[in-house]
Amino acid sequence: LYDKCSYTTLDRGWVLGINNVSGQGNRDPRYFFSLKTDRARKVTTITDHHSYLPNQWVHLAITYDGRLMKLYVNGAQVAASREQVGSIFSPLTLKCKILMLGGNARHQNYRGYIEHFSLWRTVRSQKEILMDMTLVAHEVDVPLPQLVFQETLLNVKSNWLPMKDSPRLPLTELTSHSGYLLDTSLEPPLCGQTVCDNVEVIASYNRIPTFRHRKVVRYRVVNIYDDHHRNPTISQQQIEFQHRQLNEAFSPYNISWEIEVLEINDSSLRDRLILANCEISKIGDENCDPECNHTLTGFDGGDCRHVRQLSFNRKKQNGMCDMDCNSEKYNFDGGDCCNPDITDVTKTCFDPDSPNRAYLDVKELKNKLNLNGSTHLNIFFANSSEEELAGMATFPWDKEALVHL
Repeated sequence: LYDKCSYTTLDRGWVLGINNVSGQGNRDPRYFFSLKTDRARKVTTITDHHSYLPNQWVHLAITYDGRLMKLYVNGAQVAASREQVGSIFSPLTLKCKILMLGGNARHQNYRGYIEHFSLWRTVRSQKEILMDMTLVAHEVDVPLPQLVFQETLLNVKSNWLPMKDSPRLPLTELTSHSGYLLDTSLEPPLCGQTVCDNVEVIASYNRIPTFRHRKVVRYRVVNIYDDHHRNPTISQQQIEFQHRQLNEAFSPYNISWEIEVLEINDSSLRDRLILANCEISKIGDENCDPECNHTLTGFDGGDCRHVRQLSFNRKKQNGMCDMDCNSEKYNFDGGDCCNPDITDVTKTCFDPDSPNRAYLDVKELKNKLNLNGSTHLNIFFANSSEEELAGMATFPWDKEALVHL
């Protein structure tokens, strides 16, 4: 639906269709909804987050209430945007509207079937859209006062005109084959195939009980012990308690959790501090980085504490770990504090370039464990330099695992 009176632009109005969202030719076609209001400077386009499947019927719905655009696929909200505001057409151009079916003002045509089309005066809610799907599927004729018009395309010649560049009207095909009939068995897209971090989208899935198909999340807890299978990172009681809490919290959404506990016996890993959010390259860079300010990093390699002037040459490589010299400024006591023959390096080695340092970041821990997230969501445990921090929403989840879900 666009403004035919505008000679400067052809994109004022709205478009629902299929288009490629990547530069890979026709490899990634998706449903989209574009809108440009009367006073907007540019078009806003929202798309489905999954390529459409050819040779399948689909129910598409779009809504705009003057503030919020929404795109629905088979009754499921898959995209939303608040970029556009206000009326689509100004009072002066209300009579300039033209509705095109099967193409747009740029002469881009649609090749496929259309069974039913409805245009409403008011915004339809998600529950009303689901009800519309049922009525269309069963060909129920009920009074709908807010309906501007609906088209079953049975009388194309009497109701529609071809574009001036089109030689003829589209063909009408009548069939009773069940494979061509729109029905309520249409499955909504899985939430993992939509932009589920959008509050509007995920809330729409939570409100519709039929969308809550049973889902199982497989996760793996990595618990590190010392070489003698003692001193675990987390106790078995804590793991079991957390597992129960997860299942109780997610059960209303028909989501269950399957746990696997991986026990690693490695004192060299267990005795080291696993840092969260601290890049090792920042330690000793002459800037105090709060996320690296920990006793086992030497307070960010000495960057976060005042180091008094010392006579370093007298203590350099004297066969003892002198903590006053254990900072980047004094080359971490000339290496004495990272020598396992001299000291307990798990408590004194702060040098980020030493293989014996007392800390690792989460990425290094993952590499040493050689785990991937293709089958499970891996959970690692790390420490934070901020003692008042109780936890973070994305911590300690393995980000790489999300790619495979």
